[in-house]
Amino acid sequence: METAGDTVPEFDKPSSIGLKLKLSHEHPLQSKQIIKPKPHQIIEMMPLSARYLKYYIGKKINKKRPIMDFVHLISAQRMYGCPIGGIGGGTIGRGFKGEFCRFQLSPGLYEYVMVPECQFIVNIQNEKKETLFQSVLSTYEKPKRAPPSWEWNLNAEDCEYTALYPRAWTTYDLSKYGIKLICRQISPVIPHNYKDSSLPCAVFVFSAQNISNEHRNVSITFTWTEVLGGSNKKKSTAKLDLERYAEDHTSGVTLEQRIDETPCTFTLAKKKHENETIHEDYCLWNANKTSSYVWECLKKHGRLEPDPSLTPPPPKVPEKTEKEEKEKKEKQKKSYKCDSVGLSSVISLDPGGTGSTEFSLVWDMPIIKYKKDKKIHKRYYTKYFGSDGIAGASIAAYALRNYKNWEKQIAEWQDPILTNNNIPDWLKSALMNELYYIADGGTIWFDVHEEYPESDPRHDFGLFGYLEGHEYRMYNTYDVHFYASFALAQLWPNLQVVLQYMFRDTVALESEKCRLSLYDGKSVKLKTKNSIPHDLGDPEDIPFAHINAYNIHDVSEWRDLNLKFILQVIRDYRVLRGHTAPFSNERYHSMAYIDDVRDGTEDDLYSRSTGQAEKSPLNTPESTEESTPVTRVNKPYCVGDILDLLYRSTEPEAEGEDSGDKPEAIETSNVWDCKTYLADMYPSCVALLRRSAMWDKDGDGLIENGGFPDQTYDAWVMQGPSAYCGGLWVASVSVVRAMAHILGFEEDEREFAKLLDQARHSFEEKLWNGSYYKFDTRPANAKVVMADQLAGHWYLRASGWTEPVFPEVNVKKALRVIYENNVLRFKEGRMGAVNGYVTGERGHVDTTAVQSEEVWTGVTYGLAALMIYEDMHEEAFITAGGLNKTLLQMGLLFETPEALLENGHHRSIAYMRPLSIWAMYQAIVARPPPPAPLANGQVNNTKEKTKL
Repeated sequence: METAGDTVPEFDKPSSIGLKLKLSHEHPLQSKQIIKPKPHQIIEMMPLSARYLKYYIGKKINKKRPIMDFVHLISAQRMYGCPIGGIGGGTIGRGFKGEFCRFQLSPGLYEYVMVPECQFIVNIQNEKKETLFQSVLSTYEKPKRAPPSWEWNLNAEDCEYTALYPRAWTTYDLSKYGIKLICRQISPVIPHNYKDSSLPCAVFVFSAQNISNEHRNVSITFTWTEVLGGSNKKKSTAKLDLERYAEDHTSGVTLEQRIDETPCTFTLAKKKHENETIHEDYCLWNANKTSSYVWECLKKHGRLEPDPSLTPPPPKVPEKTEKEEKEKKEKQKKSYKCDSVGLSSVISLDPGGTGSTEFSLVWDMPIIKYKKDKKIHKRYYTKYFGSDGIAGASIAAYALRNYKNWEKQIAEWQDPILTNNNIPDWLKSALMNELYYIADGGTIWFDVHEEYPESDPRHDFGLFGYLEGHEYRMYNTYDVHFYASFALAQLWPNLQVVLQYMFRDTVALESEKCRLSLYDGKSVKLKTKNSIPHDLGDPEDIPFAHINAYNIHDVSEWRDLNLKFILQVIRDYRVLRGHTAPFSNERYHSMAYIDDVRDGTEDDLYSRSTGQAEKSPLNTPESTEESTPVTRVNKPYCVGDILDLLYRSTEPEAEGEDSGDKPEAIETSNVWDCKTYLADMYPSCVALLRRSAMWDKDGDGLIENGGFPDQTYDAWVMQGPSAYCGGLWVASVSVVRAMAHILGFEEDEREFAKLLDQARHSFEEKLWNGSYYKFDTRPANAKVVMADQLAGHWYLRASGWTEPVFPEVNVKKALRVIYENNVLRFKEGRMGAVNGYVTGERGHVDTTAVQSEEVWTGVTYGLAALMIYEDMHEEAFITAGGLNKTLLQMGLLFETPEALLENGHHRSIAYMRPLSIWAMYQAIVARPPPPAPLANGQVNNTKEKTKL
């Protein structure tokens, strides 16, 4: 029993920033996934539709799922809050009203179900142990399948939810019964902490305050049942074990089941209290038959006790024969079929007192074996906790020891962002909450340290994959990851590096195997040499081995994939350099200083700052800048500024005298070396650029599109030179030339410098019309303004480019035209930037294709990031802020879609591309807005405004 404490825990108070909803909240905009192409679009799509339908029927006949199901679309549920779980170990969704829902335990496969037996239940008793109040801690309407005797008694108006991923708070005002209750939910999703971020667990801390003049006992009970996970959707009898973990000062119950034929063990645990016996505060029960016992037991005793009808008392006779023991066990197996567990903890509160109790939930599913694959894959957390399937208790104990440390690390990362006056509050909230997709994007993360040498980042950081979207089931879809990668690059840079090495290894591959393209029915190679694949596979196939699951177009002819690899390499190089800046002086951490490249010191921050050369073949000791030598210092483990040091070498102080409360020492790790990264990537970048040059059919230095959807807008045709692909091409030539210069390949540098001059001239001559860059050179598209026309320039700015590859005056004009047309003239700026807009007296949304008339969330955030780089902060915040407000009103957070339509509907729920919102943060760090004019007498808190 937890007794009252003197103070409220540090992190109990909900964050002032975040998604805040009353539990009675109803979203005002009723968005659904309804796609109604226009008549001319239907005619154009008919051949593709016919071939897709044939493909779809073939999949269904073979009892397989299509990688994209356009027949059975999933509309947003509008119910979700922060999901729980780390990265790559599976996730469990939670509704903001308190329910467990949307299970993603089999990699990449979702079950949109709410399990009513998975709940928290509160019981409040007075000093006489009379129950004053009891309720399931959810205000979601009681499901029909819920246990009949359980009651949903909360007043939704008295409860509020706050989400600031990876944390969430729910406050319950139970003043009528003398109690105020807070539940805070913590998942170990912590930037730069790879060990803890991989754990399949969450911690729930309940804090109670007695505001009455009488004693109160507040009981919290956590119940769990076998979740549906098999192909037949039927429950089986689960194996239950009750274990005590006295050595770790925790106790708990476990539930073993199979999910899609894979063993999974759920563990519920809490802190073990002194003098607690093995028969206290738990029970095993049957969801269909004995759920009433759980409810009545709590009402009577204020805590769970074992059900004597399902858990017989210990035998009274001292000895039994071996035969009798065997017969008894067999009889019990037949008689007592339990599929659910429960665990209680009581907080004893004197008048005015406060107290708390903690629970952890773990799902240990360490081994993944794909149906077609003979290989056994181990999730990344098994590197630390083993793969034998019995780690649930250890992980639960670890979580309960370390969750306070997790909260401190999360605060060290988030607080500098949350207190930065340069960032609007809505953006602070959106930055954190969009990160849900890093874990809940069907994410898999495997430990493969035995398969790679130490010189390869995969040896230390494994293989990583996340889906294009919950409905678009392809791993690491590269044209989309181009936008989303800003989150990984800044927060888990080693995972971004791993992903890049995974794609690098595919560049030289060529497959003789062919398949039909659904777009035109032609037979095309599955993979062509010197091309970046569209994706790294389908979770229902063999991901990472069978690549290019996408089968609509011949992706080897896509104009953007190769170029996006090159641009990510140089962006990563810049960010990695910032991560490894080894100095305490803030001046040396600024992007301006890091980007102040001089001949001979391009990659030598240390020598430029101290005048002392490090031993590196790429460094020279010369430095023309006077500086005071500084020493390397330890910095906080997790910090807001992406350029601060990321790792501390000291152990955190132990909390409490009891060794069971002592958190684990933080495992330090290095960010992958930027010089090694660039050198390893350069040969592939050159090969990809030279193959891309083959798309320059007229020899003018500028590539042309092929007259089919050959880029990320895979239903929107570009033909000849185009602003989007042409801009990516020009930027990529500039990047490879810079790489050659940094690495000392003088002949390559001369070759690409010449090509760059030619490409820039052709791009401006053929596509600049005096106000913006033309969609392509066809007369029919002469007035089409594309929101994403400056994608190449955006990446150069994100990579620290100061050289005007694209004329500055043209960039500013184009951004102004995009803002005035695609933003302000579309829904009055309330829904972001529409992809295509036709200018003129009768300006209108471009309806050429389904995608031209959509707003892509990730593209809007990327556009806003570029606006920030170009000192258009107000326009950036209006553009992205209008979109974010609409998403809030639609209830689409934690399932952010790829696209919104003018009619208020959406397409493709829970999508990767919106992670590009982290490009806005990187831009604000590099280009903070100018200080606002101050009235006379107003104090200018410069320190607060510039704090990052």
